[in-house]
Amino acid sequence: MEHSPRRVLLLTAMVCLALASVPSATPWGQSTDPPVTADTLVAHVRQALGRGAVARARTLATTTEAPADVRNVAAALVDLFEGKTTEARSRLEPLAEAGASADALLELGLLDLRMGRRTEGRRWLDRLLQQRSDMTPQNTFRMARAAYALGDIRQAHTLFQRVGSLPLQLAEMETAWGDMLFERYQFTDAARSYRAAVEADPAWVRAHIGLSRVLAPEDPATAAAALAQAATLAPEHPDVWLLTAERALRTEDRAAATAALDKVAAARPGTYDETALRAAVLYASREIAQAEALVANAVATNPLFVDGYLSLGGEAAWAYRFADAANYARQAVSLDSEHPKAHADLGLYLMRTGDEATARTELERAFRLDPFNTVTFNLLTLLDKIESFVEVESGPFIFKFAKDEAAVLAPYALPLADEAYQVFSERYGFTPQGPILIEMFTQPDDFAVRTMGLPGLQGALGACFGRVIAMRSPITIREKGVAPFSWQGTLWHEIAHVFSLQASDYKVPRWLTEGISVYEEHRYNKAWGRELTLEFARRLAAKSTFGVAGLPNAFQRPHDLSLAYFEASVLTEHLVLTHGDAGLRALLAAYADGAKDEAAFAKAFGQSVEAIEQSFAAFVQTQYGDLARAMAPPASLKDGNTPSSIEALTALVEKEPDSVLVRTALGRALMEGGKPAEARVHLERAAARAPMARGDASPHALLSTIAAQEGDLPRAMQHLQQLLTWHHDNVDAARRLVAMARTTKDATAERIALRVIVDVDPFEAEAHATLARMAVADKDFETALVELQAALALGPPNAAEAHADLAEAYLGLGRKDDARRAALKALEYGPTFARAQDLLLAAIGGGA
Repeated sequence: MEHSPRRVLLLTAMVCLALASVPSATPWGQSTDPPVTADTLVAHVRQALGRGAVARARTLATTTEAPADVRNVAAALVDLFEGKTTEARSRLEPLAEAGASADALLELGLLDLRMGRRTEGRRWLDRLLQQRSDMTPQNTFRMARAAYALGDIRQAHTLFQRVGSLPLQLAEMETAWGDMLFERYQFTDAARSYRAAVEADPAWVRAHIGLSRVLAPEDPATAAAALAQAATLAPEHPDVWLLTAERALRTEDRAAATAALDKVAAARPGTYDETALRAAVLYASREIAQAEALVANAVATNPLFVDGYLSLGGEAAWAYRFADAANYARQAVSLDSEHPKAHADLGLYLMRTGDEATARTELERAFRLDPFNTVTFNLLTLLDKIESFVEVESGPFIFKFAKDEAAVLAPYALPLADEAYQVFSERYGFTPQGPILIEMFTQPDDFAVRTMGLPGLQGALGACFGRVIAMRSPITIREKGVAPFSWQGTLWHEIAHVFSLQASDYKVPRWLTEGISVYEEHRYNKAWGRELTLEFARRLAAKSTFGVAGLPNAFQRPHDLSLAYFEASVLTEHLVLTHGDAGLRALLAAYADGAKDEAAFAKAFGQSVEAIEQSFAAFVQTQYGDLARAMAPPASLKDGNTPSSIEALTALVEKEPDSVLVRTALGRALMEGGKPAEARVHLERAAARAPMARGDASPHALLSTIAAQEGDLPRAMQHLQQLLTWHHDNVDAARRLVAMARTTKDATAERIALRVIVDVDPFEAEAHATLARMAVADKDFETALVELQAALALGPPNAAEAHADLAEAYLGLGRKDDARRAALKALEYGPTFARAQDLLLAAIGGGA
């Protein structure tokens, strides 16, 4: 695209500018505060406000003997902090008109911009920026804030870099710089600035708040501690309560969010920040008319109040109602066509509804207005890549594949998606709104950008937005350090999300939609969705599982997330076994009507959460109790460390005969000690207790190694097949099984192993070609055709033979013209290839 080179240059500039926010090696800070003078009064008031000491700031502003203009600026700063905008304006406007105070120009300009008086605000700030002859650190900082408010991010960066060390304003400067970086998703540099601010002044409240915001996604514990520190420093600070309200809203504690906003209103009444967040709380409470009315009333007083609609859009997006989110963003754009975030949000939401063409238009507009927004840049770059994808339509689905992957993946993905759609349509009695866009990304970071706008997403394989599914391509497992995964299981999982999200009108709680999707994986393939069985058993033995009531909160904790998925799927299984698919449909319908867990359970099942909790606990004990006891750490090990010597392990087995951990450890020690027969006894006991153990250190894997070393390949293959029954994406084990099967001429085992390989790593041409030959021999021509198409797309080891196989498959399906063309192609590669000649004669002789 023509814009891409320009975007690359601007991103390079943005990165270089952001790096300048790294603090110097010399600690910045002050040991004592200098005395208050007429020249330092405003700085002292800023410092007091920055520390949340409002009473001290007011005292300083009203008891000083400084000149009237200085006192008015100082008093106006306190007024602004307390939300008294009329009083602040009356103090600042005469000073700004007279050009008597740079602080007055700055604060009045910022106030006018916040109040929707853009022309006036720009006039004041432009006058400030014209004061190039006064480049003191203090005025440079003022100019940096002015440039930022006017949207000139490049100039703001440059000015922030010039400020240097200020005895009173350093913490404020670093915090303001951090805010600018944070809003452009430059989180690492923002964190550096916030930490520099805290180092300069440990009592600077907004620095702790900024640090809490920037750390929340990756380190929620430290983020919570930073917010707690801010609250300790200034318990009534309105910004503390704003962030508290945001956090409460994200955990669905709307009562706490409302209470926090009441605190904001008490400290700083009538602000637009409070209005925007209060509207989001109302939307989350499904009081949508009241939320929209609140924003409309604010717009009546501030015609450029886009934050209200952006807040509603963000809350709608959080609820996966992306069409609603896009409508709110459109309203924001209609209010202020110059607002870059409004266009950026609209572009993001449109991408999540599948309207990528209009999304590009909005993102390009956002980029022109703010070329330093990392997410906007990333999304535009991604759209450039997606334009080169191959688009394939199939029923309600639109697939987009990388060019060199489409021919391999489409023959598998399309039929699987069609099967999932038919199964779920019948099971849930629901036809989702379409079309359903499914995009597969070769690069993990491209998938991450499609999902959240930024690279670096760890662990996730797919994401569903209701009508759009983004997935990692299986080609990613060929990158160093990337674990194999079942991309077909991921596809099945994400299509299940389409149904649970839409059937519930996007009101299904996260624990249930994830539980349904993982359970649906398990329904289709018993190994899918059960990868964490042993970990769940260990947690069950430790009495640290979540239960029905604990699952929603478990989904809020990153370190518990994987196990929360698993336990939610087990709960879904229990609900279906107890109440049938009709019960699950009734539960989704209850959520669609606006019910929460307690009311939804009562409506769907006639039971309380407590009753479901009790029956679920009994179900878990029945299904996993024996396994939990087998996986529990040995009670006789006080330090929890399993010994390594054969003697100590043998003694421990006598005390803990049912421990899978101890049996496996002893079996491995005996195997490595040259005692395979004795090892086999213990490993077989462990395998019987925990057949779903995965990995090369699992009982079945070790038993296979012992059998192979003894030359008993049939037994070694048997154990590998049992391992693959549960470890369904263990490509290395499958390749070992292929080698053994070919040695023993066991076609059944070879077919099983090859199927694992092509399911997990479909870019292995030889595996496809071999499966195709097997299918042709079995006269399973439909399967042969799929495998041959994949093999030929990848470049088979023997092109002539592959095309001959294709000709035979076409003949078997009665497609004689296609058979003739395939036979001729085979003869191009091998002009004397007798089999191809025979196939050509069969295709021609039988008539077209």
